Amino acid sequence: MTPEDKAIIAEWYRNVDGEIRIGLIRTEDDRGKQIQTFCEDLSRLAPGIRIEQEESDGEQLPEISIGQNISYQAVPSGRELAPFLDVLSDRAALAGKLPLSVREALSQVRVPAMLRVYIAPQCPFCPRAVTLLLALAAPEGLIYLTVIDGTLFSERAENDHVRSVPTVILDDQFRWTGAIQLEELVHMMLTRDPSRLGTDSLRKIIEQGDAAGLAQMMMESGKIYPAFLDLLIHEKWQIRLGAMVAFEYLAEERKEMASQVIVPLWDRFSGVNDQVKGDILYVLGESKDPSVIPKLKSVSNGPYSGEVLEAAIEALEKFS
Repeated sequence: MTPEDKAIIAEWYRNVDGEIRIGLIRTEDDRGKQIQTFCEDLSRLAPGIRIEQEESDGEQLPEISIGQNISYQAVPSGRELAPFLDVLSDRAALAGKLPLSVREALSQVRVPAMLRVYIAPQCPFCPRAVTLLLALAAPEGLIYLTVIDGTLFSERAENDHVRSVPTVILDDQFRWTGAIQLEELVHMMLTRDPSRLGTDSLRKIIEQGDAAGLAQMMMESGKIYPAFLDLLIHEKWQIRLGAMVAFEYLAEERKEMASQVIVPLWDRFSGVNDQVKGDILYVLGESKDPSVIPKLKSVSNGPYSGEVLEAAIEALEKFS
């Protein structure tokens, strides 16, 4: 951290009242140590900041989290430091800087929006883009923002085909490079096709405890969202459970729609572990579609573990 950054933080902290909590996902790699060092320096300069640390589960990248919906896979420094501090201390004031038309449009967002913005330390245009996006996410509603240093996390930038900064990506579907037009971005949030939402967006709905809402969204569209199938076989049990609850709602209200999961789930059956196999069998049973009976019988008579055999038998019992 430069002397200039330290001075900015010290001056900012003079106007901060109360405690501020931020999250930190720790990793042992170089960039994880850079982000951790920044957080430790920040808390020394601003003693009212409390860092809630957790170790990465092996898949999580190092990041700083602010509230439930903003994260930094970056070290805020130089011109990027001021917007970071602004959202830390007064989210309401930051959101209040948005044009009234944008604030009114944001109130109509009903589906989680996953935003990523790629920046670089020397980019002269990135701080303004980040400031605008932080203002969108500041109300802590359905907009989730991750600020990513594309030079520090070059593999993410490469995977997202980022060639210049700032680049903003919405739900893995839409992207903007250069100047950000807030009205256009929010319009896209409101008019996008929910069936094209990515796994991360649907996962947020599950994590918010709104499985019934997700089921209702699919019922209104008349089709199972492709990314929903990924949730049903997700490696994390809590995510699968939430998806299964959503499926139960759907199967109860729209039996014909429940049948749409049978073929794609069965196609994935052989490639997953026994726990996921058991959950797939549960879902097939919940579909109440007689066409799954031969599939369930083939498993109950097959060379599977006791856990999988038991799940197949329990699913078959739903048809007796």
